[in-house]
Amino acid sequence: MFKKKGQALALGLLCAVICHAQTTPLPDKFEATYGLSRTNQSLTRGVLIDYKNDPTLNVAYENDIGFASIQNGVGVWLVRDAHVKSGVSLNYMMGRQAFADARYAGMGNVAGSGMAYVWGEWQPIQDAVTLYANYGNALRDSQGALAQWGLTLGLPLVTGINVFADVSQSWANQHYMQTYYGVSASQASGSGYARFAAPSSGVLYSNRQVGLLIEASKDVDVIVGVGKSSASALLMHSPLLDHQVQTLSTVVLNQRFNLP
Repeated sequence: MFKKKGQALALGLLCAVICHAQTTPLPDKFEATYGLSRTNQSLTRGVLIDYKNDPTLNVAYENDIGFASIQNGVGVWLVRDAHVKSGVSLNYMMGRQAFADARYAGMGNVAGSGMAYVWGEWQPIQDAVTLYANYGNALRDSQGALAQWGLTLGLPLVTGINVFADVSQSWANQHYMQTYYGVSASQASGSGYARFAAPSSGVLYSNRQVGLLIEASKDVDVIVGVGKSSASALLMHSPLLDHQVQTLSTVVLNQRFNLP
């Protein structure tokens, strides 16, 4: 039931993004976000079981036709408005590197894959309330589909400093669950884990994070955050996981570049 409500919320958000926005021309945008983050998705290591502090980078360019970014891939707009954005793109689904996490010993690698991707965000109160969702379907059938939905709230604390809170969930279909968290007979032999067949699609992680956005200059913000990530009961059935709750953290700079 909860899984269906979450999917309905994400699909409803994307529908609202596409159907109810009033498009207003916006200037082109070019920005970069870089620093360190601690999550289960690492640019340098791929999908992780044990979260690690790793470099993070997102370079994003937008014009009135489309966008290109590390986060959302290369694509075209469905809607681009001051309060609403939504696009479809070709993106990349991270793989898994056995050497990157001790929990993968004997499990082998999973190659990354291109994926068809749709995403949207809506700010009913600009810079204060943001709802977002995305869904990606890998071009390799075995790697399945991955989605996320969430809510970010922001409030000014003092001049130049805002506080924010973010809650989100990630979801995967059964193919993704099996590829990244299942244990086949050959993998069980090589790793010592018990065999595990993912029984269904479902929520992977529920995340919550609080932090500060500090305006260092007109074009540079410093963002720091900390929180917790909890694996779902479904995911905890995988023998790859040995603890349910892990720490999330973010320390990044967001830099905006002026375009002619």
